[in-house]
Amino acid sequence: MSALARIRVVLVRPRDAGNVGAAARAMKNTGLARLVLVAPPALDHARAAALAVHAHDVLAARTTCESLADAVADCGLVVGTSGRRTAVGAGALTPRALAPEILRVALVSEVALVFGPEDHGLPNHELDLCQRVITIPTSAAYASLNLAQAVLLCGYELLLADALPPAGAARTLAPQERRELLYAKLETALSAIGFLKRDSAEHVMRRLRRMLGRADLDDEEVQILLGLARQIAWAAAQLPRSGSGRPSE
Repeated sequence: MSALARIRVVLVRPRDAGNVGAAARAMKNTGLARLVLVAPPALDHARAAALAVHAHDVLAARTTCESLADAVADCGLVVGTSGRRTAVGAGALTPRALAPEILRVALVSEVALVFGPEDHGLPNHELDLCQRVITIPTSAAYASLNLAQAVLLCGYELLLADALPPAGAARTLAPQERRELLYAKLETALSAIGFLKRDSAEHVMRRLRRMLGRADLDDEEVQILLGLARQIAWAAAQLPRSGSGRPSE
């Protein structure tokens, strides 16, 4: 199976059937064939088909999921897209910069390329499911991109990068479902020892997600970290408790 064949384009709550059809056309233009819709509204099939033009097969083969977590559960790499300035500050890269890594992972693992709703993009809680974030450079005079334009630009860079020799050996990464389990266990364990404070827990966990996401964890590494979380939780349970229910200091 080619690397491009393991890359799915995930459209989260798309608002317009025409954009879905145009995105399908952009996918076929760039060698991508797997379209996933997350919680879409009722689709106007005629409008979607009209904009898909000769990509009716991509549109017809689409799958639908209730949540982004379900759509990417089996993926070794989840790449979100964002036009927000905060995404750039958090380490977002351009499609050209990320394309080689995406293809390298896609040689052996499932990869999701995720696009948010047309009006406001992906919210933070869904970007938290992504190990990498893409931002597309635009002119300051008008930064807004149509959904299908964004799909086309990302797909184009993947198509170009796919023509080049792979850079380095590919590793099979842990699926997103396993990483989410790890994050949940770590949050519980770190809360138990008082490391996570109520007013900063969300921020700290978001930073931990980004840090561990960049580490490209495989199954064995996730298992080691799950063991660490279990041991932290066990140790916290052995500590004398203060009147507030937290470990005494």
